[in-house]
Amino acid sequence: MVRFSLGWLNILQKLRKASPSGRDVLALGWLSILQKPLSFRIKVLIYAASVAIGVIIILFGYSSFCLKQGVIMFSPLSFVRFFSRYAAHPYIGFAIIASLAMPSVVIHFENWRKRLIDNALPRLLEDLAESQETGMTLLQSLEESSRRKYGPITDELKKLTAELSWGVEFEKAFTAFSERIGTELSVRTTTLVLEATTLGGDLKSTFNSTAEFVRQMIELRDERESQLRPYMMVIYVSTLIFVLIVIILYHSFFLPMAKEPSRFLKIPMSLEGYKALLFDLSLIEGIFGGLTAGKISEGLTFNGLKHSVVLGGAASAILTILF
Repeated sequence: MVRFSLGWLNILQKLRKASPSGRDVLALGWLSILQKPLSFRIKVLIYAASVAIGVIIILFGYSSFCLKQGVIMFSPLSFVRFFSRYAAHPYIGFAIIASLAMPSVVIHFENWRKRLIDNALPRLLEDLAESQETGMTLLQSLEESSRRKYGPITDELKKLTAELSWGVEFEKAFTAFSERIGTELSVRTTTLVLEATTLGGDLKSTFNSTAEFVRQMIELRDERESQLRPYMMVIYVSTLIFVLIVIILYHSFFLPMAKEPSRFLKIPMSLEGYKALLFDLSLIEGIFGGLTAGKISEGLTFNGLKHSVVLGGAASAILTILF
């Protein structure tokens, strides 16, 4: 999988030199996302656009409601009538999902980029060790390695060699290199390399042992994810079961009670009120279930936003159709 991802990146880098067209343009766009981290300004623009899309969805539902009911738009009464009806809840649900969709894509590709960087570190360290074996200095080894392809880490490696050739302090350049990459393994690797160069010793054995350490960390990460993946599927199944129970309750209990009120058992809310309540509970279950799946599978809660979008969107779509 790692070799496939790096090979795909190398192919796209070769396509960049040609005149891209059609699908190649789209592929090169994804490559630019993986090669360099998004700036804070671009992230803010993406998040603002996502919120704007959500607001547009709510306004579309509001305008449709006003046209059907024949009420004046943007009046206090029309707002109260719209948001007090069940008709507003599906639009609000889809607006929330649309607002979370693009941030989840950004987080997913940032994590994918970091994963590619971590997976390329062992090969980079082994190449540096081989260069040391031929008698090259550390700067020459870095310059030689910067001409090879290591995926997203290649550009940062070129910046590192350029800074060292310009006379930037070794420790300062390596620290900036690890900060630009921004992964935990890169920080640990940089710390080990700095300590080895400061204390002296055989850099070849240092690079080889560090590469083995990084490879073991990656294997432990992959093993942990494979072991926890079934628990993530449990969350998916439990969310779908929750939605199924909500549908059964509505059609077999609340709907008959609203059509034929019982003398002994009366529902304290209107049918629309129960529909809105059940819809909101299902949406909340999907969103928080997705965040839990991200925490279990990848160790970070916000990594589960993509699962929240899938589960919340599925729950909203199913209930909108079957209610």
